[in-house]
Order: sequence, then structure tokens, then C-alpha cells
Amino acid sequence: MPKDIDPEARLRDIADATVRVARASGAHAVTIRAVARELGGSTTLVTNYLPSRAALILNVLDRASARWRADYEHIAAGLSPLQRFEALVAGEPDPDETEAVLRALILEIVANADVEATLRDALRRESEAFREALRRTAAEAGFADADLAADLGYLLLRGAYFANAEDPTRWATRRTREVALAALRALPRTPRAPR
Repeated sequence: MPKDIDPEARLRDIADATVRVARASGAHAVTIRAVARELGGSTTLVTNYLPSRAALILNVLDRASARWRADYEHIAAGLSPLQRFEALVAGEPDPDETEAVLRALILEIVANADVEATLRDALRRESEAFREALRRTAAEAGFADADLAADLGYLLLRGAYFANAEDPTRWATRRTREVALAALRALPRTPRAPR
């Protein structure tokens, strides 16, 4: 009789193996075959749960996104409206080995979004949801133009991914946070905006 397998545990294992493959060989090396090899099994070990390379990447990023959201919700609970907005813009985790891989996988999605509909649609959904969260928190923080604050915050954060990939020494997370927050703090806020 086959052993019962917890699908959530298997998806977590696949995500961990995907990160290991990307860390060792680069995001471009993430394939079903490479991840299955990393898990010590055949490709069906992966395809029974995730049918494509795009699904492999999205499995990793969906898990990371859920972790980032939970971390933000925990942090944001005790903050003022302005601090919540700033935490949303600058509150991504400090980079470590896994965060560097996640950024590379995000760039892989961007690079392939025009040829892989699944990646393009996921990127669009995530981008729209993040921009709406920025707009909502910018309005709560009292920015005179919440749409502009959201757009600027979005562009600064997404641009930081590319700047970091180009020159990680100059554009380390700490520096990109400082630049983003300085730019956003220069935007006008309504006279009675909450601090």
C-alpha cells in the first residue's frame, strides 16, 4: 500500500529543492528534471504536484510572498499609518542566501513573462495587488496624492531588484531602502495627515 503523502509537505519540499537548484546553478537552471534530481526522484515526483517550470517558480515565490505578508502584518499591527506605508515599501527581508535566489527568480519571471502566459498573469496579479496595498496605505498615511505615492513606492522597490542585480555592493538593500524612503518622505501630505 502506498505511503500517504501530505501534498503541502511535498510542495514545500519541491520549493526547497527549487531554491537549492537556483542557488547552485542560477535561476535559468530551474527545470522539472533538475528539481526532481535534487529531490532524488523521477520527474513524476514533481509533475504530480506542479506541471511546469512556471509552476515550480511560482510555488517558491507564492510561499515567499505569504511569508512576507505574514511578517508585514505582524510588524504593521503596532505602527502608525505612515510607518505602515514605509514598512510596506521598505519592509522586505534583509537579503540572505534565499532572498538572493528569490530576487533572481522574480527577475526570471520578468524575463520570461512575454512568452509564458502563466508567469505573465501571475506577475500582473501580484503587481496589481501590491500596488493596491501601497495605494491604500498611502491614503491612510495622508499622502496628498496616494496614487503617486503608491506608484513611486512600487517603482522604487521594483527598481531596487534590478539595481541590486546590476551592482549589489552599491545597491544593497539598506541603501535602496534609504533612497526609497527619502524620495517618499519628500512627497506632500495633507495638513492633518496622521504620523
